[in-house]
Amino acid sequence: MLKKIVFCACLSSGIFQSKAQQVINFEDLSLPPDSFWNGSDMSGGFNSNVAHFPNNFVDYGGGFTAWDGFAYSNKINDTLQNFTNMYSCFAGHQLSGSGIFGVSYNSFDSNYQVIPTEITFSGDITPLSFWVTNSAFTALTIKNGDSFSKKFGGVSGDDPDWFRLDIICYNGAIVIDTFHFYLADYRFLNNAQDYIVKEWTEINLVSAYVTKIAFLLSSSDTGAYGMNTPAYFCFDNLYWNMSINILENKSSVSYFYPNPTTGKVSVSSGNSSISKIEIYNMFGEKVYTASPLSLGRAGDGLLDLSDFPSGIYFIKMKINGTETYQKIVKN
Repeated sequence: MLKKIVFCACLSSGIFQSKAQQVINFEDLSLPPDSFWNGSDMSGGFNSNVAHFPNNFVDYGGGFTAWDGFAYSNKINDTLQNFTNMYSCFAGHQLSGSGIFGVSYNSFDSNYQVIPTEITFSGDITPLSFWVTNSAFTALTIKNGDSFSKKFGGVSGDDPDWFRLDIICYNGAIVIDTFHFYLADYRFLNNAQDYIVKEWTEINLVSAYVTKIAFLLSSSDTGAYGMNTPAYFCFDNLYWNMSINILENKSSVSYFYPNPTTGKVSVSSGNSSISKIEIYNMFGEKVYTASPLSLGRAGDGLLDLSDFPSGIYFIKMKINGTETYQKIVKN
């Protein structure tokens, strides 16, 4: 079963009008059956569609090698708990319609802190979503433990262990959005709810003007030498838009509260006259038009967003004849 996770993100205000979505799915690459690429050709990385995936491969000699950054694979052995099985996805199958998937590995700095892996793009993009699952080696280590890593939950099963993926979106050096996704979570009071992500799961990443996406893994299982949980995960099908037209917010005044909201929103205009209200979704589609309003004081008007799906919306309105735009988040 495929799953879908929806996040709400904080964005700069604007109305988004985008071309049809595109996808980075690694199908422009090639592999023999049941194999992987890990940078052993010393190329320093690979490109797929508009994205660059860096790789650092080191050959120590005598058959000892190491890599970090990104690899790609089509291996699907979901039962072998062995370091050599780091390239297999725990789902036990590729994502439907995609024969190759990406593998990310976080290395560690001299202070044993995890170093993020970073995808860079040839231009500004709007990432929409991507699919993730655990590496088989990581998931089976979480499930069973080994000589280095603990079995999640401990002997009793009650230890509140977790393994988390942070997805950090950048424009240049500026962090635009951060998303958190638990690849394993044993923090529930009812142990029957504890889980390790196995199936391919879609994560919505609605963000604007992104030049780089970083992946950072963290775990409750840490020691003197940093994180003990193997720092791998698998991913595929990064959906994105390149062409964006943003109508910037023309007012620093907030006219709607509460924001974020779960339903009804008060409309406050002071002594200004609001003559028109329209609501747009993230893709520039008009989803609501209100009858003309004329408000004399704060709190005289209400917008009811109760039936709107969770997400980010932009409200276009005329105040004293001047158009302005406001972002609002529906939880």
